[in-house]
Amino acid sequence: MAQIANLPMTPLMPTASSNDIKEIAFKTAPSASKLQIKLFLETFCGFEVQKVRTLNMKGKKKRYGGSLVAKPDYKKAYVTLKNPLSFSQNPYPFGSTLQDNKNEKMLTTHR
Repeated sequence: MAQIANLPMTPLMPTASSNDIKEIAFKTAPSASKLQIKLFLETFCGFEVQKVRTLNMKGKKKRYGGSLVAKPDYKKAYVTLKNPLSFSQNPYPFGSTLQDNKNEKMLTTHR
């Protein structure tokens, strides 16, 4: 269980534009298995996982000066949920308040 608790999981942005999300993508360690990913999401995040699909991704290589620098390899996990996640119309309420404040400032300066 200690290995599952230390599993690094980074969620990637969902591609679906609807409010109900059935599949989520995660970036994780290359040594993580499908079972470990499923147990981590069910125990620590509270998701009901139906299926896990994984891809091994190679890190990109770039040249800096005369040397070749490589980013680390990672595993991408696509997790299908039994119950879709539902979000409100605006999942980022702070961004909208900042935009509203900018709009109000523009309206007050043009009067």
